Amino acid sequence: MTPEPPTSAIPDTVEPASAPGRRSRGTGTWLVLGLALFLLVSGAVLAVHAIANLRFDAAIAAHRAAVAEATAVEESTAAIEADAAATAGIAASMLAAPDAFVDPAAKATLSTAAGELGAEVAAAPAFEIESADAPGPIRRPVWFVSLDRASSVLTAETERLNGGIAESEAHATALVDLDQSTAGAGLAYLAGIAPVAASIEAAHGSARNVERIEYRLAMEQLAGATWGSDASARVEQYVAAATALQSTHAAEEAEKAGPLYERRVAVEAFARSIAGGVLLEFDWAPMVIGYGDNGSAGGTATWDTWEGGLSTITLSNSIAELWDDPRMPALVVHEVGHAITSKCYDLVAEYADDNEPWATAWAIGMGYTNGDGNGEWLYGRPSDELIQRSMSCR
Repeated sequence: MTPEPPTSAIPDTVEPASAPGRRSRGTGTWLVLGLALFLLVSGAVLAVHAIANLRFDAAIAAHRAAVAEATAVEESTAAIEADAAATAGIAASMLAAPDAFVDPAAKATLSTAAGELGAEVAAAPAFEIESADAPGPIRRPVWFVSLDRASSVLTAETERLNGGIAESEAHATALVDLDQSTAGAGLAYLAGIAPVAASIEAAHGSARNVERIEYRLAMEQLAGATWGSDASARVEQYVAAATALQSTHAAEEAEKAGPLYERRVAVEAFARSIAGGVLLEFDWAPMVIGYGDNGSAGGTATWDTWEGGLSTITLSNSIAELWDDPRMPALVVHEVGHAITSKCYDLVAEYADDNEPWATAWAIGMGYTNGDGNGEWLYGRPSDELIQRSMSCR
């Protein structure tokens, strides 16, 4: 019996089982390559992002430092500008003094220095810490592109701030230099007033006593002035005093004008030459204490110890008319004897209520022995002791 073939059998040739396996390995390779590429790109992105963050941090730090420095420079420059403006104002006030009252060369030097200072004050750079383009508080962007954009804005602002800082510092340095040169010129200007003031006083000998004293006091104040607002105030005071001195001199000159002018000037000069520095002012009148006509002459004098002594002497016109008569100089010396009481009050105190014996003694002690003019005719001859005492008052 022949056996039947099996209904199932193992074929002689088996299909390779490895075909599906080769497909799996190819896919894995691509997956590995894709993953590697992803990691590479991600790393690159992370690196770029990290660099952008570092750049942003540096830009933030630089900007903050520039803002801090700009703020400090702005404050210091503002203080320097305030000082410079004050100096310019002081100089302008001083320069307002009339040319005749100051040294012209010193005034020209101060004017030039003050002009340069004023120009630099006006040329202050227009520098704002916060500009229209300046970023406000910046939050850190997430995307590196935004980080780079923000860094660029910050860097541009930092450069602008640094440029402004440099300009402000240069402006401040120039202001300091010009401020100092203007102050130096101002001090020279103040020092140059003294000789001019002395010549002004000498040229206005007829000025009234009070105005002359005020003028001298103004000069004393000016001599002790240092640079500052007080100095400009003292210059203004000096100018006012000089103006008043000139005004009263002109009034007194007008009062003694006329045919007797030259003789009146000679009488006044003689009286001042023997007054020992006591300030004298004069009034002239046709009649004084009932004398002045028919060859007579009269005079009066006050005395005051204020500011070293001052006096007003009133003389009749006849003294100028008859100045060649020896009685007239003797009378004037008698009146100066009254005036000089203010200088020698300790010697004269007992004659304070009746000053005529002293004035007569002083005239005699000065060598004016004409009894009709020196006071003897009216008041009698003083004691030899008083005459001797009077000779120590000059």
